Amino acid sequence: MILKTLIEHQNQLVKAEVEIEMIPGVPQIHFLGLPDRVIKESFFRIKSALKSTGFKFPVSSQVIVNIRPTSLKKSSTGLELAVALGILHLTGQKQFADDFTKAIIYGELQLDGGVIEPDNLKLYKPKMDGETIVTGLSKKETSHNNYEIIRWEKLNEDLYFETKIKKENYQRPKIGLDSTYNTNEAELLFLMSVTRKHALLAGQAGAGKSYLAQRLVSFLNPKSNDEIPVLAPHHSLTPAAFLGGGASMYSGEIEKVSDGVLILDELLEFDHKILESLREPMTGQVLRIARAGAVKEIQPSFQVIATTNFCPCGKWIPQNLKMLTCRFSVQKCKGYLNKLSGPLVDRFSLIYFFKTKSGDRNINSDQILQRIKLYQDQKNKINTNQTEELKRLKADTYFEKFYGELSGRRQEALVQIALIYAIEARHEIIQIDDLKKSEKWTIQGFLDLEKGIC
Repeated sequence: MILKTLIEHQNQLVKAEVEIEMIPGVPQIHFLGLPDRVIKESFFRIKSALKSTGFKFPVSSQVIVNIRPTSLKKSSTGLELAVALGILHLTGQKQFADDFTKAIIYGELQLDGGVIEPDNLKLYKPKMDGETIVTGLSKKETSHNNYEIIRWEKLNEDLYFETKIKKENYQRPKIGLDSTYNTNEAELLFLMSVTRKHALLAGQAGAGKSYLAQRLVSFLNPKSNDEIPVLAPHHSLTPAAFLGGGASMYSGEIEKVSDGVLILDELLEFDHKILESLREPMTGQVLRIARAGAVKEIQPSFQVIATTNFCPCGKWIPQNLKMLTCRFSVQKCKGYLNKLSGPLVDRFSLIYFFKTKSGDRNINSDQILQRIKLYQDQKNKINTNQTEELKRLKADTYFEKFYGELSGRRQEALVQIALIYAIEARHEIIQIDDLKKSEKWTIQGFLDLEKGIC
């Protein structure tokens, strides 16, 4: 569940999101995304407020709260209200209408369950009119311009409202909308857009790998009205600049691209240490960086689109059994390819090899965007339980026979893409045909690459 809130950063309030999920474990709230001590202490106020107003804190679940953007050091007690309401909604103790998730929720909790307006709300300066902020009672008379205030005195009261937030004003970048694509490019753009999974685009020089990577952002739907961050660092980047650190703990590339796209063009030209340091961030694991006595935690959240040639000559792809025109030795080519480790490759859900001749570009951006919208509309009609049921395969024996030797990550990638095709086709469960369609994008390239250079 994702709710909007505010955080204090450099003496001003900025918009943020709290993503709340529950997993089995010891009852506790874990805050991710560079929270300060004040935020971490919120657990006790939230637990007391729930108990005092007749609600229950989950006794067999951990509450994971991810605060975005993850790159900012955050301070605020005002997000306590958002976290408490998220817990009530996820545990079924209190249900809210869809409009509720469109409002900014910003209030401090008292131990008895009372809600008060944080003193620093006056620092918030909205960028557009018509926003709605749900908060608590004010300690003193305050005036707020350009947004509507709805006050909530106590957690166990009922709250009804209709937000007045303006509709999406996000402007898609023009670079991808003015282009046309061949069948494989259009399919990749669709899959990369709806999954936000990492993709490895490899193959011959001049086949359109970078062309496609640069245009992906035009087809992504942002989580807010803000622009989607896109970074394409040069391969001369140092490992320290990639991860961040230094005496002043500056932000690295993986923090700057939070909830965005990290394009790594010519992947194998990057330092080997950078390639290996990608492995943990690509899985979303919390990174703990210690530099010169200072320590900080980073919650990576980005999509990697990597492009590369697999030979210095730029001509080899696994389907080419012979490289008669390559001027480099086989040993040189193998050494170049060996920079890409198996565990790193396994983190790319989508792997595709481009050829210089791969069909006419006759599919326009409107056709791709329309397909994305139709898929999203169909997916939104399916609840979480139905989605899990969809993943139940029609032929488990078939799956084990043909995919049982693959790694867990590769199997998961296969099922995730097959699920997309199943939803599009409105299947009740994933069919064998859905798996076969998925193979082209998740399995075939991976297996070809495993064979290496003959």
